[in-house]
Amino acid sequence: MSKSQSRAFLVAVSNELAEIRERLEDLADLTSGLMTDCPAERRAEAVSSVQGFDLLIQRLDGLSGLAAALGAGAPVATALHALTLSDLYDRLVVAAGNRPSMSAPAGELTLFD
Repeated sequence: MSKSQSRAFLVAVSNELAEIRERLEDLADLTSGLMTDCPAERRAEAVSSVQGFDLLIQRLDGLSGLAAALGAGAPVATALHALTLSDLYDRLVVAAGNRPSMSAPAGELTLFD
């Protein structure tokens, strides 16, 4: 596969992820609407499900942005900035073998390194 074919493929993957995200958002909206008829004892579970949809939507946004950036020819390090969730960023950085150094002990917030 040539470089231009790889980029076109990544753009197509980005578009597919964006479409999946839209459909998932529709399901989240449907679930929210159905919550009005949800018995009180199951409402907490339903709210948790809706929050799960939101997390999945954010992850799809990040992956779509990553694929689009790579498809546009951005370097991986730059494309990783398209991710919207820091934990997704961390998982992909580790998977790429580029574990960032952390000067603060685990569990402490580092604002500037």
